Amino acid sequence: MRRILRTELRRGTAPWAAAAMCGAGVWMLAVHPEDWGGRWAGLVNYLRTSLLILCALMVAAGVWQAGRERRRGIDEMVNSTPRPGWQPVLVAWLAVTLAGTVGVLVAFAGAAVLVAPVATYAGDGWWWTLLVGVLALGAATAGGMCVGRLVRLRLAAPVAGLAAYLGLAILTYWDTKSAVWLAPVQVAQAAYQVVPGRVVAWQAGWLLALTVALLALAARRWYAAALAGALAVGVAVPIVTGPGPNRLLTDPDAVALVCTDSGPQVCVARIHAFLLDDVTPIVQPALARIEGIPGAPDRAMDDAARPVDQPQVPGDGTIWLHLDQQATVRGGLANQDWLASDLRAVTELNCRYYDHDREDERADLTGGLAHAWLFEMPASPVVPVDRLYALPMPAQRAWFADYLRAAAACDLPTLIRLGQPR
Repeated sequence: MRRILRTELRRGTAPWAAAAMCGAGVWMLAVHPEDWGGRWAGLVNYLRTSLLILCALMVAAGVWQAGRERRRGIDEMVNSTPRPGWQPVLVAWLAVTLAGTVGVLVAFAGAAVLVAPVATYAGDGWWWTLLVGVLALGAATAGGMCVGRLVRLRLAAPVAGLAAYLGLAILTYWDTKSAVWLAPVQVAQAAYQVVPGRVVAWQAGWLLALTVALLALAARRWYAAALAGALAVGVAVPIVTGPGPNRLLTDPDAVALVCTDSGPQVCVARIHAFLLDDVTPIVQPALARIEGIPGAPDRAMDDAARPVDQPQVPGDGTIWLHLDQQATVRGGLANQDWLASDLRAVTELNCRYYDHDREDERADLTGGLAHAWLFEMPASPVVPVDRLYALPMPAQRAWFADYLRAAAACDLPTLIRLGQPR
């Protein structure tokens, strides 16, 4: 079997599977670096997200491998020897799975080289997330082998790959149902959230049983396929009847706060601590400008550290920073404009006025003045903030305090009056 495995790894579908999976992995990583940059857990979670594409490719590779064996008459050759018929199926599956998995891991190892110098939190649960992802690639290959040996069509490989993609995509849309755990694809999960250990264990058992059942079907071992299928169904029951993914737990160590030592307080979650030096020069000047103004926030904190049951309430003294997708490949800040939108919450009007079914533009003008003053923006015909700059600084700060008070109370007459500073 070792000789056959080496031959398959060198000359079969395996080399092509390795190249395709490595290329797909690099492409997936390049498309969304903000999902994994600087975070080990983010990188592994993104591997699981990428399985939407990668599993489909492995299904297609498995179908092609089985079709290749059939086209070369290997079935007849095996039947003429005393070797058990399941061995060639197992060897072919193992060759494609190993090659495809190595191809993916090479791509993600390259990303790991970029993550390692900047990551500020390692955690200890991402190894199991990675393991389930590897098991999923093996199950996808087994599914492809099964289809390829049972369906005698040359177009079976691309059709099966597309069907696998669509099936996984549909299943992941059930992101509030526990049945979504049957799919190895993880979507909309933050790097600091943790899948319960029992769910990971059931997922691993489900994928292993499914792989055995599919390989037994491919080898036409009906009794073994029935037993493994029954086991897979048995493992699936506690998955689909268990808790859903809509309220995942947060790793408390990952969201422990790391704060600045001087100036207005800026705090980020430990998993995002590599961004603190980039975030601070943008956030602290705004906090310093409004320091001491009644009703103005006096600190900025990473939203990742906000308890789930604590809503974002305007006027709670905190600017909440959303940093989940703010990392570059090298761990820098991806988009300053997104950070500015978090700061804009300080001056945002959280109420709406209607005059003849139209939003009152005068209140919006005042909000624009407050935003321009906070960020020391130049005046424009639409936002004539130069009239506000002409006032003494104590008067400017008093104006801003009046604006915060009126905005919190949705006081339309006061907001309109403040729109014409003298």
